[in-house]
Amino acid sequence: MENFIGYAISGLLVLSAVLLGLLIPGGPIENRNFSHIAPAILGMFNTFLTVLGIASLSLAYFSIGAGNLALIASAICGISYFLVYALDLAKIFPVSPDKMPITLFIIEVAGLILAIPLTLLSLYYLSLPRSGISEMDISSSTINSILVVLLIIGIGIIAFATKAAMRK
Repeated sequence: MENFIGYAISGLLVLSAVLLGLLIPGGPIENRNFSHIAPAILGMFNTFLTVLGIASLSLAYFSIGAGNLALIASAICGISYFLVYALDLAKIFPVSPDKMPITLFIIEVAGLILAIPLTLLSLYYLSLPRSGISEMDISSSTINSILVVLLIIGIGIIAFATKAAMRK
């Protein structure tokens, strides 16, 4: 049962990251205009979203091993996804003069719903006594290489998303 929960959390993290990735401004779904929002604010928001997506993909691996830090971070990701989607659906932030496309609405509702079991399963798994769970073994050079690649990808996503959201 324990292993199933770790895989469920991992799957929810990947699915949440994919749904968020579909919503990158300038992509096929998110094409609303946010040019009235200061570029620095959009840049910070896109940085947060990019870190959330990349962290989710990274945590998908570590949540299977069920380390406490990975489970806490997974719960924080779940809460973050919930807040991001809830704030947009409630038209609190970011607000666009453009109407929300139906596809965007459906994906955001799905992401909001997925955030709930992600958060609850992470917290539940954290509360369970877990015996015999092995540490994930990755060399520091591999981690450093992955971090550099993720940093480069993240900067590219942030620049693209911020520029696309600023279109008039």
